[in-house]
Amino acid sequence: MRTGISSENQKILAIATFAILILLLLIQISWIYRSARLEEQNFNHRVSMALKGARDEIGLRVNGCTDMSDYLCMKQCTDEVHQSKRREVDSIIRANLSIYNIELPYTFEITDTLLPQSKGLLFNPTCYKQNLNGIIDQNGVQIRLQFPTRNQFLIAQLWSQLGISVAFILFIMISFLITWRLYKRERNMMLSTSDFINNMVHEFQTPIANIRFATKLIAKDNGGLDVEKKSEYVKVILDETLRLQSHVESILRISSSGSDEPLLKEQIDVHKLVRDVIGTFSYHLQHAGGKVDFNPEATEHFIEGEAEPVRYVISNLIDNALKYVHRRPVINIETRNKDRFLVISVTDNGIGIKKEDQERIFEKYYRVSTGDVHNIKGFGLGLAYVKKVVESHGGKVDLESVPGKGSKFLLYFPLKENKNNG
Repeated sequence: MRTGISSENQKILAIATFAILILLLLIQISWIYRSARLEEQNFNHRVSMALKGARDEIGLRVNGCTDMSDYLCMKQCTDEVHQSKRREVDSIIRANLSIYNIELPYTFEITDTLLPQSKGLLFNPTCYKQNLNGIIDQNGVQIRLQFPTRNQFLIAQLWSQLGISVAFILFIMISFLITWRLYKRERNMMLSTSDFINNMVHEFQTPIANIRFATKLIAKDNGGLDVEKKSEYVKVILDETLRLQSHVESILRISSSGSDEPLLKEQIDVHKLVRDVIGTFSYHLQHAGGKVDFNPEATEHFIEGEAEPVRYVISNLIDNALKYVHRRPVINIETRNKDRFLVISVTDNGIGIKKEDQERIFEKYYRVSTGDVHNIKGFGLGLAYVKKVVESHGGKVDLESVPGKGSKFLLYFPLKENKNNG
């Protein structure tokens, strides 16, 4: 119970931490937006002051120069006068912008037309206006100033201040997501290991109890047991001992599979190997009323590797097909060649595997829930070992399954480049 509460608290803490990080990021974005607005307002104020200074200086020059007045009123004048007065106005604007430390490239025009105002997502339009009413004879004339690179300049100003903090927050969030994934994986591993230990205890307790019971009956015998009965008890002890040995071998097999030792390669005739494995299940098939159909369609059926692990792979899939079924077992094994691979498919009519379980079915200790954790014997090691063996031979395992209809395991083994294939 304590473990469940602790796990739930950890989950709540993780969600709360993630929510706080999201809130922190939103606050940071809001701060950036407000900082952008403040930076823009500061820039706009400096431009406005510069344009007012330029207006005052132009006003002084208009009083003593009719050419300047004609140019500003957009009256007819020679090109030479027009260019001269334009350069003069340009130098006045540039000088006043320089006073307010504005060194950005700009364009300007003298106009009496009005343009509609619009708003941008982060910054407002880059057009600034200064009317010349009162210093020339014509009303409505204005200086229109634009900075093509203003927005890039403002963003650069913001990035230099806030870029590091944004990068730091993103780093924290990515680190949290990675940590959360690792936590979930470790938690699933812990739960799977706990289930494995529970199953292992049960699987060992049953044969030990049977051995203890049979041993006590033999020990209490005062000569009253007949030979047949005594042989039956001895057989129980022997069978349960073999059962314990099988459990131990299963655990040792999967634990040693992570050692990455090189394969002791030999040439394997897969068709012969599959037939041999099917033969070992003759009693089980007869007892269950089931059957195994073998269709060896592959023309090239020799692979290179270790025969015993490959034998176990086929044996495990057949064994699972016999255990996880609620009707008469029907198993179909086929071989075929595809892209220089020997493909072995093992199809059953069992209970099938849910989609969410298919992603984890090859994990060590993981077992698909069947209602009662102990109703089907096993440790959740078999398919993990199957995957390990196939991959150690340079192949892969695919799974197709429909709950209630059955499963199909596809084993891909690279073919041995040998003339004996065929």
